[in-house]
Amino acid sequence: MSAECMERIVKTMISQHDALCKLADRKCEAIKNGDAQTVSAITKEEAPFVDELSRLEKKRIAAIQSDLGGARSEATFSEWEQAIIPEDEQEKWQHLYLDLAKSVYTLKQANTLNQELLRDSLLWVKLNIGLLKPKTRTLNNYQNPRGGQSPSSVFSGRIDSRT
Repeated sequence: MSAECMERIVKTMISQHDALCKLADRKCEAIKNGDAQTVSAITKEEAPFVDELSRLEKKRIAAIQSDLGGARSEATFSEWEQAIIPEDEQEKWQHLYLDLAKSVYTLKQANTLNQELLRDSLLWVKLNIGLLKPKTRTLNNYQNPRGGQSPSSVFSGRIDSRT
């Protein structure tokens, strides 16, 4: 496969990651505002981007296998670059690789922040539910030590004062 095809794949991956990052930023604001419907809608919007990235990754792996042969199917981008790209163009490819890594890292940071915000929101909700509906407990400190037990004999332990 040609270097131009790989360049298209990588540039498309960068644009997909950037689009997901913008959605993650929107999701962050929706979480901060407590807008669950918007969070749900944004999550649905993310699905086609994730599917496209998965397809592009398969295409990228197929391109590496095609260029390097099946024996090196686990080759990294850098190994592919050193084997296929002429030295005078490697700097351009390194910048392209760094752009991809930066967009992936930015997306990962945004997703981590969103995950933390959602976790904190759930903790806050659980706390408030606990405050609104506390567990029932006895309010007095003294309880009958035989509470719930039947008397051990026919006599209840009381003294009959009639005798």
